[in-house]
Amino acid sequence: MSEISVGDFISIGVGIVVIAYVGYCVINQRVWIRKVFAWKPKDEYPKIFMMNIILGVLIGAWLIVSSLLF
Repeated sequence: MSEISVGDFISIGVGIVVIAYVGYCVINQRVWIRKVFAWKPKDEYPKIFMMNIILGVLIGAWLIVSSLLF
């Protein structure tokens, strides 16, 4: 079993932050829109909301799993 480096801890931390952001968006049904620099409801930006959820889960999971496995 290999040792976990500082870089792995940072990657896991960033992955957890990304997953927490996705959880916040899902619970509150809102997403941060940089164009207007505000939180907007899912109904106003449904494609952006779904893109944030899907990509956030994939990126967050990849950061965590890759740090633990490789």
